[in-house]
Amino acid sequence: MIRNPGATHFCSRYFSHTPCLAKANPKERSKGKPDSSKSNTARSPDGSSSSSSAAAAPDGRPKPNPEDPFELADLEFSWKKGADHFEDLLKKMRAGGRFNPDVIGELRVRPDKKLPESFPLHELAAVVPKGGRNISVLVHEEAFVKPIMSAIQNSADFNQQPQRSEDNELELMLKIEPEKKEGLVKRAKETCHSWREQIRAETHKRDVLAKKWHKDGHLTSDDKARLEKELKKQQDKRMAVVDTKEKEILQHIATRDGR
Repeated sequence: MIRNPGATHFCSRYFSHTPCLAKANPKERSKGKPDSSKSNTARSPDGSSSSSSAAAAPDGRPKPNPEDPFELADLEFSWKKGADHFEDLLKKMRAGGRFNPDVIGELRVRPDKKLPESFPLHELAAVVPKGGRNISVLVHEEAFVKPIMSAIQNSADFNQQPQRSEDNELELMLKIEPEKKEGLVKRAKETCHSWREQIRAETHKRDVLAKKWHKDGHLTSDDKARLEKELKKQQDKRMAVVDTKEKEILQHIATRDGR
């Protein structure tokens, strides 16, 4: 009997204020250290779950098992990861597009030109709405001021020279123009198109794997056909979610006041 995976839940994160930088200098932060507190969950062929670091990829994605081909936890993991990313982008569009402080806070900044590492602006400064279209960028350290100014000037979204405050040498001021409806509509459609492409790409990877299992004798022809049907069914569910989200964001953009 085919086990139908549970419905994927989508979640997104929205910040009304950008977080302050941790005390440690970003240039001295360690990179790539695994979190030993996180455990990976694998399913045995009988459907029970067990914890095993060898049963999942480094990013936490469960490994597909030819002994249990209808267990789609690996595919659901990838679909949800994509959904989280694209829903977050759509939420930011609803919250003001470029004017959303989160968008500014995620602008990549290289604190040291001699080093390749870049960091989100919100780790180097606090981004605070000041009323109207004015944004205040409160930089945590003097060394970050010029790199942040360069990042903003070189950004296609903002492309302006921030003005330094007369009262605070660590404060930069921006005046952000609202995006036009046409630009927001285009970005929303492109985002949903990319979301659909991500869903199809992950399904294709699983389909290729099923064909390999069949070729290697791990999957019968009947089970291969059943699995392909199940993959299409689950993909269609995710596509329906994207269609709904696209309709909602386009309706929101169309009814925004004064734009």
